[in-house]
Amino acid sequence: MSRLKPLALLLITSCLLSISAFAQDAPKDFLPKAGDFGASIVVNGLINNIQLSTNSNSYGQNILFAKYYLKDDLALRTGLGFKLNRTLRETADSSGSLLVEVDSLRSSYSVNVSIGIEKHLTANKRLDPYVFGQLDLSLIGKTKHNIENRQNSTIGTNSTKREIIRDGGFALGLNLGGGFNYFLAKNFSVGSELYLGFQYVSVGGGITDNSTNTTAGGTRTSTFDSRNDISKSSELNVNPTAQINFSYFF
Repeated sequence: MSRLKPLALLLITSCLLSISAFAQDAPKDFLPKAGDFGASIVVNGLINNIQLSTNSNSYGQNILFAKYYLKDDLALRTGLGFKLNRTLRETADSSGSLLVEVDSLRSSYSVNVSIGIEKHLTANKRLDPYVFGQLDLSLIGKTKHNIENRQNSTIGTNSTKREIIRDGGFALGLNLGGGFNYFLAKNFSVGSELYLGFQYVSVGGGITDNSTNTTAGGTRTSTFDSRNDISKSSELNVNPTAQINFSYFF
């Protein structure tokens, strides 16, 4: 693996140099103009593993991230993302004639929306510095946890089914920062960003915990419980992205 890292970095460097060399004969009007639309993708994990991904907001990752130039030096930046977590776990353990099986399913989701504005500073033919402000809103769905416990023996099966549901919430983020684009060719750039971010998260409210037990003889009993559990947090941080952002404008 350690041998692959220098090779991967060498490959990316060679590609960038090739594109830059090819762009020498391209038109000199590299920068996007008013009315141009662009999409961005991130190359991260350059130290360990190279991965392609989209820009992330304060709470999660945007599936789509785009920019639209309102003016030659003013751009609207928007992002939209959807995150789905689903974890299934199955275990089995035996002791003598008793076999205990436990199935667990945990699921949650969130929807992310980002919107911001970019003010582009004095640029030359290729280097395009800018400052930006961005607002992130994430809607966090309910978390559901279903657990089924089965105790199998020679006389039959005792089973307990339990469902725990926790209310969702929201996350609100505000990012202020700056970055740059370096245009290797017309409308094709590589760049990075540095920003100061504030994030507020509120999750929870009510939790319901319902269980149903069924004995080997068929007797069924149920219990129902509910309580309040709210978690709130705020965070202020500086995020220097070690990622490389590739953008293409149409």
